[in-house]
Order: sequence, then structure tokens, then C-alpha cells
Amino acid sequence: MALTLIRRIIHSAQARILLSALASAFTWFAWAWWANHSHGQQAWLSGLSQGGVSFITTSIGSFLLEVLFVRLGHSIYGMAASVALVSGLSLSFMISVHLMAGTPNLILTILPVFTVVLLYCSSYVFSLKKLKTIK
Repeated sequence: MALTLIRRIIHSAQARILLSALASAFTWFAWAWWANHSHGQQAWLSGLSQGGVSFITTSIGSFLLEVLFVRLGHSIYGMAASVALVSGLSLSFMISVHLMAGTPNLILTILPVFTVVLLYCSSYVFSLKKLKTIK
């Protein structure tokens, strides 16, 4: 029964997106708060900003990766274009929100997150390719 539930979740785009977005929001809220904790209340604003940005970009980015995988194909070029587009949009949004929030340690806050964004997008499209072959 548990294995059946796990398979249904893995094969459900909505479930993959929601679970990924929630995990991302909690993880990167904590990171941004820690990266700015010496700045008092600003650390909370930075944490909430990054948590919100992470939830939004993971949700929208994962959805876009699903759509782009279908539209651009699963060749290495299509997959690379998907990763570049989604991670670039994510980086732009992160920088904009943190500049508006006045995040003190901008590079320390964003660089690890963006590194994981690149890894996440890459692994997501590779897992979509793998799912395509086992369906």
C-alpha cells in the first residue's frame, strides 16, 4: 500500500511540485535567516523573503520544467535550455526580492540557493526523462 502511494506521488506532477516547493520554502527560509542572523529583525525578513521566493520559484519553476520538457524535448539541448531558462528566471526573481527586502548578506544568502537551484533543475529534467522511459 505504501509503495503504491509513493508510486502515485512520483507519477503525479502536482504532488512532485507541491512537495518540492514546501521542502524548498522551509529549507531556504532557515538558511537565509541563519545567513543574516547577526542583523536582528532583518534576518527574519530575509528568511521570510527567501522562503517565499523559494516556494514560488520551486512551484512555478517545476511546472515550467514539466512544460518545457514536453515542448523542447528530452534531448540534451532541450534539457539544457529548460534548466538555463528556469534557473535564470529564479535567480532574477531572488535578486529582485532580496534587493527590495534589503537583505544584508546578499551573496551569502543567494549563492548556495542558486547552486541548489541549478542542481535541482538538472536533476528534475533528468528524472522526467527517466520517468518517460518507465511509463
